[in-house]
Amino acid sequence: LQQSLRRANLAAKASRSLATVSPGSDADLAKVIQSSSNLVVIDWTATWCGPCRMVAPEFEKMSEEHKDVTFLKADVDVLQASAQQAQISAVPSFHFVKDGALLDTVAGADVEKVKMLVEKHK
Repeated sequence: LQQSLRRANLAAKASRSLATVSPGSDADLAKVIQSSSNLVVIDWTATWCGPCRMVAPEFEKMSEEHKDVTFLKADVDVLQASAQQAQISAVPSFHFVKDGALLDTVAGADVEKVKMLVEKHK
C-alpha cells in the first residue's frame, strides 16, 4: 500500500493528472478505507468498460478539486473479492464511505450525482 501511495504521489507531482489511487490488492483497498477519516469515494471500474473510460477524466478532475477527499479507482477484475463483498453488479459504480461506513452509492456513469454526493458528504 505504501508503495502504491508513494508511486501515486510521485506521479501526481510529475503529472498533475494523477490524484486518484488504484489499490493493487483487496487488502490495500481495505487498509485505505479503514485508515481514512475523510470521505473515500470508490470508483468501481473495469478496463473493458466504455462508460468507465468516459467518466474517468471527470473523476480525476474531482480528485484534484477536493484534496480533502480520498478518490480510489477499484478495478473489479483485479479486486474481485472486494467487488463481490461490495455487491458490485454494474460498472461504473461509485461508493461513498466515511469512517468505514457506506453512506451512498451511484450505479452508472452519473457524474453530476457523484459530484453532488461528494459535496454532501465531505
